[in-house]
Amino acid sequence: MYKLEKGKPWIFWPDSICSTFPENPGNKILDGSKSFKFSLDIVLEEIGENKQTIFSILPSYMGLDIQDNSSVFVYTLDSKPHSFNIANSSIPINEKAIILLEYIYKQSLSLKINGKIVFLKMLNGSTLGYDSSPHIILGSGNFPKNGFNLNYSSYLINEFKLFDENKCISHHNFKEFIHDKSFDLTNNCNFLHKL
Repeated sequence: MYKLEKGKPWIFWPDSICSTFPENPGNKILDGSKSFKFSLDIVLEEIGENKQTIFSILPSYMGLDIQDNSSVFVYTLDSKPHSFNIANSSIPINEKAIILLEYIYKQSLSLKINGKIVFLKMLNGSTLGYDSSPHIILGSGNFPKNGFNLNYSSYLINEFKLFDENKCISHHNFKEFIHDKSFDLTNNCNFLHKL
């Protein structure tokens, strides 16, 4: 497991490293125009009094926040922000939590924690917000340089996976690093790195 430290978020934005590398950057499937899913295998060691963001997908915002033993899932649908309070279903402390987010284009958006569906929205033709260069931030709601909605969090991360349909196109176990970037076990060069 890798310790993601508070105030030192990581980012999944492979085409920001070089616009022509990799050939098919994994972040592009998050643009809202196709189905995708991703999972995080983490251990949350503590929950503070202030809001903490586990992950955020930018710039069309989607993210999972925790505060005072409760969770809030925020998402953008048809260009409008929405939030959903997850009652009685927070991320456990000092226990493994597998978070799975799945978007089925124009059909559904769901969030599972340890196999339990904690959020399900039937979309009936609605779509997520579209953006040509989406990215995922782990451990923050925004870029530190922007100075707002940071909501830093700290947790142990064991695994990150991103799927295009049912094919894994990025897999990280944070055991091997290349130039301060987590190695993508799929060999697709979809790196994760510190901001």
